[in-house]
Amino acid sequence: MPESELLIKAARFVGLDGVRKSAIDLSLAYCGFQQCPPLHNNGPEIRDTSFIHIVLSGKGVLKMDGKLYKIKENEAFLIPAGVEAQYTADRHDPWHYMWVGFSGLMSEECMEMAGLNRKHPVRTVENSDLMKKDIEGLIETYHLTFPNELVRCGYFFHFIAHLIEDYQAQGLIKEQSGIRVARHARLAYHHIMEHFSEPVKIEELANQIGVSRNYLYTCFKRVYGISPKQFLNQIRMEHASSLLSSQHLYVAQIANQVGFEDELAFSSAFKGFYGISPSEYRKNIRGR
Repeated sequence: MPESELLIKAARFVGLDGVRKSAIDLSLAYCGFQQCPPLHNNGPEIRDTSFIHIVLSGKGVLKMDGKLYKIKENEAFLIPAGVEAQYTADRHDPWHYMWVGFSGLMSEECMEMAGLNRKHPVRTVENSDLMKKDIEGLIETYHLTFPNELVRCGYFFHFIAHLIEDYQAQGLIKEQSGIRVARHARLAYHHIMEHFSEPVKIEELANQIGVSRNYLYTCFKRVYGISPKQFLNQIRMEHASSLLSSQHLYVAQIANQVGFEDELAFSSAFKGFYGISPSEYRKNIRGR
């Protein structure tokens, strides 16, 4: 395929220059992930599109409008179009971030709804998982075809929507009483404890409780210190380790009893949690 028909795809970066935009009010310009080397610097520069970065790990600084912002993991920062800004990775712990460049008449309104503007360009992001998947989806649909352009628009709008939902969830947490927040978290906790052996989906659980997934994530993490998904995995792995230690069941049977339909998926999750496979775990227990 001619090079002109492909998006640039290198180092998990995609440029969409030259693509005809179907969304005039809000359209994607660039997106990507970047692990920066120490003191990696961008600017000072005035950009013709707005940019939002979400820091996945590490830290750095943003200089804009004469102010210095120290930014760390799980924080987002906005650089509006037409504003001179400079941002630099930390010397000892350089940041790894995902980023999106965009333009359009609705840009400022959408960012206001997401809790970001020129006067307040930095905020905490409670749950970046969905936004990360959106950008990964954008990058994977890099061929320049009309269907892919529609798919990219969908992923981009999902990204903005998830960013807004994340901010709204944080606002609800502040507005609502601790009793209500704890109640939502407890409902999720008890549901997971009772149904971990079944195919539990967090989004369906949130719908059942009557809240958004981002709001449930924030409530649960505030109360228990981990996300609902992490808690579900922890309960499943602890129960699986107990079964491996005390019962003579096949690994496939244990996988099924802790909510996995696929033995390979269970073995991968178990190794990710304990560092060894279920078979190795059982062998070590019996060797004691």
